[in-house]
Amino acid sequence: MQDKMMTIQSNLPTISKVYAPLDIVGKTVGRYFDYKRETAMIEHETIKVKQQTKILLAEIERRLQLSLDENKKNFKQEMYRLKTIAKSLKKDSKHRDYHYKQIEELTKMLSNPEIPLSIKETIPTLMAIAHQSIDKENHLAMQKLDLMRHVPSNQILLEGK
Repeated sequence: MQDKMMTIQSNLPTISKVYAPLDIVGKTVGRYFDYKRETAMIEHETIKVKQQTKILLAEIERRLQLSLDENKKNFKQEMYRLKTIAKSLKKDSKHRDYHYKQIEELTKMLSNPEIPLSIKETIPTLMAIAHQSIDKENHLAMQKLDLMRHVPSNQILLEGK
């Protein structure tokens, strides 16, 4: 506390020195004009900072809008891709149903006594072919489902990461 008091006392002007009245007025006027000049410089720099801030905000807004537009476009493309895969899976499901009906009809033919034995001997081969077709379609369906699940996202996050 004593050090602060000494600093304050040492910074105070002393009147023990004789000043001419015009020196005091001249220094005061000089300080006033220095203050005015420094205030004008600060105002000028403040205006520059405000202008730069407006430019940066406009740039941020532009980039944000570009990012949102890009994300919207990517979303539409992704939805189209997923709908196309879903349609393909539905089509494949109809093919599998057709093969299941073929197998069912072939099974009924095996139990039908009116069908000749030579035709009945070929039925297991036809059933095996139908099962192979179903297996291939199931494998393709799994690949399509994997395409739907493992898609690398190319969307840009708002943080830029």
